[in-house]
Amino acid sequence: MGFFGTLRMAGLLAASLLVSAVEPAPAPPQGPSPAASSITAPLPAVALSHRAEHLFKALSKGDAEGVRAAQLEVEALRRTYSTLDVAPLVEAMALWAREQGMAGRPSLGLDGLQAVERWAPDHPTLLGARITLMRRQGVKGWLWSFPDLLRLTRQRIDRPEYRWLWLVQHLGMIRLTATLLLWGWALTMGLRYRNVLRHLWEEPLEHKGVSPLAAAALGALMLAGPVILGLDPMVAAILWLFLLAPFLHAAEVRVTAFVLLLQLVHPALAAFEPWAAREPQPSLLLLQLQPQVQPVQPAALHLLPPSDQAFLTGWNQLQNQDWKAAESTFQELVGRIPEQTAVLNNLAVAKFQQGDVAGAEKTFDAALAAGTKMEVLLNQSILAFNRLDTVLGASKRDDAQAAGPEAYTLLIALNDAQKDARTYPIPLPDTPERVQALVEATGGSKGSDIRFTDRAFLVALLLPVLGLLAFLARVRASVRMAYPTQCIRCGEPFHTTDSPDVEVCQKCHHLFVLRDGLHAENRRKKLDEVADHQQNTRWIHKTLIVLLPGCDLAFLGDTREGLIEFLPFCLAVGMILATGRSVRYPGEILADPTSTWLAVGAALVGLFYLRSWLKLILRRA
Repeated sequence: MGFFGTLRMAGLLAASLLVSAVEPAPAPPQGPSPAASSITAPLPAVALSHRAEHLFKALSKGDAEGVRAAQLEVEALRRTYSTLDVAPLVEAMALWAREQGMAGRPSLGLDGLQAVERWAPDHPTLLGARITLMRRQGVKGWLWSFPDLLRLTRQRIDRPEYRWLWLVQHLGMIRLTATLLLWGWALTMGLRYRNVLRHLWEEPLEHKGVSPLAAAALGALMLAGPVILGLDPMVAAILWLFLLAPFLHAAEVRVTAFVLLLQLVHPALAAFEPWAAREPQPSLLLLQLQPQVQPVQPAALHLLPPSDQAFLTGWNQLQNQDWKAAESTFQELVGRIPEQTAVLNNLAVAKFQQGDVAGAEKTFDAALAAGTKMEVLLNQSILAFNRLDTVLGASKRDDAQAAGPEAYTLLIALNDAQKDARTYPIPLPDTPERVQALVEATGGSKGSDIRFTDRAFLVALLLPVLGLLAFLARVRASVRMAYPTQCIRCGEPFHTTDSPDVEVCQKCHHLFVLRDGLHAENRRKKLDEVADHQQNTRWIHKTLIVLLPGCDLAFLGDTREGLIEFLPFCLAVGMILATGRSVRYPGEILADPTSTWLAVGAALVGLFYLRSWLKLILRRA
């Protein structure tokens, strides 16, 4: 981040030097021409960014007066360019503040953000940088950053071009939760019924004379086949559950159906992804009101009507204070475009700035007759106060405030502490036709539409559905016959009709319940089988306790309790892996701060592991 900030500031400095390098030779004593002053004027974005350097120096020295002087410089510059957007200044300050935080001076970085907060209190870059710096101050900083986090989150949700990206990012935890739940459940069931699962292919191969080693290799190849073929690992998990369907208890069948249905969140979230990838549409208002780091290329405007292009030329002339050229441009637009109120208002602004107060007042009256606009009423108020007509000035000011309260507040804040009178131009508004012309001129698109016929989407949708249907069909077919199961004592596969106990084979029933019918040698052999199986079961159980909290309970048959413990664990892991990374939203230079869900998920994962590991301690005690 330090390198990025240095690179950006170096680029801005180079741009400023380039602008200075192309300045013409000194003008004759009578003064430079209007055209020359428009050419040599620095770009608003560059000028705003370089005002941040004065703030950096004053903040580093702790000079409060220097900070105030730098803020006044910014105020004067904003009035010069009539800009309400201070994005370059805020971005430069955010980069500098983050560098201070990385250097161990978060308080200094927060002071810098406070110095520019007056111009953009809810700027996303400023909010994100402040959250990051406050978190560097420890747990207290995390708590104090929540109000800013809520404001930033509200901005992401309120803006349509960012809403889907925010949803996809934060709902990704559910997608990962579903995946982990499927993999963990398939692994647990595979370990619980490991012997009877092998019985499915080893018994037929044994009758054909295949060696046990070859049968084991073929079984491993079959279970890992989908992954080896390059398919999604979810296919392998569904295959395992399909093979185990006849052996599962009723509670395990219900949980498996729930887990497979939960996989439908994958296509549901995939449907949101094209919306999240959409770039914000271009806007004429942003081109006029937002300082541009580089001048707008004519090729980006060539599909606009000639009258609109002329209006934008006149707007740039007003911003560059080339009043004579602006007057000529807007005079030619009178009667040529529908936005006559804006044309006449801007023509009056150019006249007023050249000292033609009477002509400006007459043109403002014509603009108001063409349509009521807050800027026109405010300009008339300024002219009335300028000739000391306080009654008319106050009346026009109140009318302007009623016509557009928010825009009025912004313009008054822009003119704060201004000593000389000024007037305000009106930008060309956005229309669907103008926005479409900008989209086509820049070669962009409005974004990809959701296509439900895409192969990836269909696979994600049909795979869990088909897997669930096949699983339920196999379960239903197994209910009508005596299916093989696994003895909980020795692990040997047997048919349910072979023993009065559906969970214990006939040999174990005679050995441990009836205690008859077994020869001493067979009894000793059976006890060794039981001991080996129970030893392996204990090791698997302990491993699941350590690695997968909740799966240990499902492994022993406590299905409901195991799901209740394993599901929140998967959700907590999803919080860390799916929402922990930062996301940079389109049009912004800095990524958002790390999601709070990462810290919440880490705390929950630690809590779940501690709770699970206590089972080992209590069992040992």
